[in-house]
Amino acid sequence: MQEEQNEDLQEEQNTEEENESPQEAKAIRFVILGIPYSIRPSDELSAEDIEILIAYVKSRVESYTHKGYDETRIPMLVAFDIANELRELQKFYELPITRAIDKLKFVLEPE
Repeated sequence: MQEEQNEDLQEEQNTEEENESPQEAKAIRFVILGIPYSIRPSDELSAEDIEILIAYVKSRVESYTHKGYDETRIPMLVAFDIANELRELQKFYELPITRAIDKLKFVLEPE
């Protein structure tokens, strides 16, 4: 009897977890530079994605910490570093795409 109740309880918990929307998912808590944060997974950002991003940002913060930068300046330095990475990636990928689009326009334009 007790075993059946435990199985029912487990099944009920599994069903609740399956029905839980991403907005109701538990927030992922972390600390960077002594400041606690929490991020709740969403449709666009899974818990796994959040964990990866947290690890990435923490590693960037730690690299500046090890270099001896003032902790009040580190968040801005990391933000600029990541913004620069994004800019470099955009340049790297946009140029070939732009060239391909130009070639397609040339081929598809009526004479």
